[in-house]
Amino acid sequence: MKAAVFDGNKIQYKEDINNPILKDNQVLIKVDSVGICGTDIAIVDGNLPVPVPIIPGHEFSGTIIDIDKNLDKNLQNDLLKTRVTSEINTNICGKCYFCLNKMPTHCIYRKALGIDINGALAEKIAINYSLIHHIPDDLSFEQATFIEPLAAAIQTFEIMPIKSEDKNITIFGLGKLGLLIFQVLKSMKLKNINIILVGKHKNRIKIAEKLGAKNIINYNEVENISDEIAKLTNEIGTDIAIDATGSAKALIEIIKSTRSRGKIHIKSTHGTLSPINVTDLVVREINIFTSRCGPFHKAIELINSGNISLEPLISKIFTLDKIVDAFKSAKSKDILKVIVKV
Repeated sequence: MKAAVFDGNKIQYKEDINNPILKDNQVLIKVDSVGICGTDIAIVDGNLPVPVPIIPGHEFSGTIIDIDKNLDKNLQNDLLKTRVTSEINTNICGKCYFCLNKMPTHCIYRKALGIDINGALAEKIAINYSLIHHIPDDLSFEQATFIEPLAAAIQTFEIMPIKSEDKNITIFGLGKLGLLIFQVLKSMKLKNINIILVGKHKNRIKIAEKLGAKNIINYNEVENISDEIAKLTNEIGTDIAIDATGSAKALIEIIKSTRSRGKIHIKSTHGTLSPINVTDLVVREINIFTSRCGPFHKAIELINSGNISLEPLISKIFTLDKIVDAFKSAKSKDILKVIVKV
């Protein structure tokens, strides 16, 4: 089959990759669309170690074309030709400490698609039946690639619930994830919340404005980010700062901009180390949160609610044989989301 393969040095298009073989309780999916995210870029840039060779890609959608014969026959009839997406964490054991305590994405045997094992930048992928989610009928394959990152955006507030004292919330980074987090926050319809966005690329700022953002700070047009945020927060600093920048250096400014006993939530997975002032964190008693994968069913429900706009986030679409160009484009700061059509 055709696939994009990372060999440890570069990403390549190949046409001679073996088809996946169905295992117990798996379905075979004909991949249609795959989104390139920051994790994929970190892998190809060599910043996130992975076993090689590997097929990257975990934000995907497609159609079920075959089913393990051991699955219930009625289930087989229902699943065939169904449009689906999939969660990215597989090999969940169900027996370890994390599984028994409702943290399956931290299972000690977990394998992540496109990171630990072959992912979706291929014509076909075999996935355990328990991981698949049906795509709403009115959602395109391209839009469905946002279900996984939207679930991750929702997880931001599952891990760090907003409390009554949290009046100022600042999102740093206006890429795909930052704008999804912004839309999730807006969908909560919280009263008396001051949402501040920080970005530095004009096209992304324009999209944020179209999505309803009011307070946007252009990083390139101010001398000091923390001073600007202070002006918008009665000189206190932001109660919550969310890092969706993909930049290791951004945490320096984020810490400065957060009030004492405030909260910082890190979403970036850039794969590199961040030079942060730990003493400042301790002295000002700032709380650090992190999160990754989230609830797919809630993401699909939120899309169905009509409160999430996905089409403006799609920047470019490439075919699989143009995978090198697709990754080059995805690294551009003018780009929000690149989708690969398989």
